[in-house]
Amino acid sequence: MTRRRSRGEGSLYFLKSKGLWVSNITLPDGTRKVKYGKKQSDVRTHHLTTLNELRQGILPKNDVITVSEFMSNYMETVGRNTLRPRTQELYASFLKVHINPSLGKIRLTELGPQQLQTFYRQKIESGLSKRTVQLLHSTIRRALNQAVKWGMLSRNVCSLVDAPRPSKRSPTFFTKEQLNIFLDSVKDHRWYPIYVLLVYGGFREGEALGIHVEDCDMKNRAINVRHAVLTLKGGLVITEPKTESSKRVVTLPKFAYEELKKHLEQSNKKQGLIFTTGSGKPVSPRNLIRHFKLALKAAGLPDIRVHDLRHSHASLLLSAGVNPKIVQERLGHASIVLTLNTYSHVIPSLQESAAEKIDELMSAGHA
Repeated sequence: MTRRRSRGEGSLYFLKSKGLWVSNITLPDGTRKVKYGKKQSDVRTHHLTTLNELRQGILPKNDVITVSEFMSNYMETVGRNTLRPRTQELYASFLKVHINPSLGKIRLTELGPQQLQTFYRQKIESGLSKRTVQLLHSTIRRALNQAVKWGMLSRNVCSLVDAPRPSKRSPTFFTKEQLNIFLDSVKDHRWYPIYVLLVYGGFREGEALGIHVEDCDMKNRAINVRHAVLTLKGGLVITEPKTESSKRVVTLPKFAYEELKKHLEQSNKKQGLIFTTGSGKPVSPRNLIRHFKLALKAAGLPDIRVHDLRHSHASLLLSAGVNPKIVQERLGHASIVLTLNTYSHVIPSLQESAAEKIDELMSAGHA
C-alpha cells in the first residue's frame, strides 16, 4: 500500500504521458505546489529549494490558488477547529452567497483594495446593511490574516480598505419598575426561573438555558458559566460560552438564589441541564424569544429583545454606583472598555454623582 504523503513532503518523478519531469509538494496549508519541466536538473533544483524553504518555515507562494480555493481550504483546516459553530455557519453562508460569487475566481495574490472596496459598495447598493457588510469585511480579513501567517501573502489587503461603519445604537433596557411588572406577569409560567436569572444574573439567554446542575454552586450562591445552548441549522447544540472571558462565575442575589433552589427541588434534577422541555431536551432559544414577545405584549410593555434584559441588569448596577469592573466580570466582557462603551448612556448620571461626591469631600476643608 502506497503511503500518503504528509504535508511538507513531496515527490519528484517523470511523467511519461507528457514527457516532463514533475515536482509535486504538499504545502502546510493543504495546497499543492506543482512544477513541470523538460530538464530533470531544473525541476530537481526547484524541488530541493522548495523543500529547504519549508524546513526553514518559509511557505512558497502559490500564484495559482484563487480566493475561493483558499477560503475553502481555510474553512476546512482552520475554521473547523477555531471558529464557534454559529460563526462557522455564518462564514459558510457569506462565502456561498456573497464572497465566492463576486471574488472567488480572483487569484489570491491578485486581490487588491479596489476590488474589495467595489465589492463592499456593490453589496450596500444591493440592499445589505452596513453591519452585514462590516461582517463580510471581518470574515475576509480574518481569513487573509491566516494567508499572511502561512506566507501566501506579504500583507493583508483588508488593511488598505475602508470598511463600512454602521452607526452605533445605544442598548435598549427596562427600568426596575418595568422589570418587576414583567416578572410579575410571568410568575406562574414554567420559565419564570429562567427570566429571573436573566434579570438578576445578566446572563445571555443561551448561557441561562445551558446551565447544568453541576454548574450550580448552591453553597456559595453562584453559577459557573460553562455551557450555552445554540440554535444551528442542524438543530440545538450545547457548546462552550461565547468567549474565554464568558466562562465566569456569577454570584446570585438572594432572590434569584431562592428561585433557583426552589426550581431544583421541584424538578428533582441530579445532573444535566436544569431547564429542559417535557421530553428532557434543551429549551430552544427561539421558543424562549417567542414566549418573551407574547408576554411583553400581554403585560403592556414596550417591545424589547430577550438580550435587553442583560442590558437592563448592567444599566441598573452601573446606575447604582457598582464598580464597572465588577459589572464587566458579571457580564463576561473581554475588557472594561467594552463595558463602558456599551453602557455609555449611564455615564452622565455617574458623572453627576462623582461631581456631587467631590463637593462633599472638599466642603469639609472649607468649614
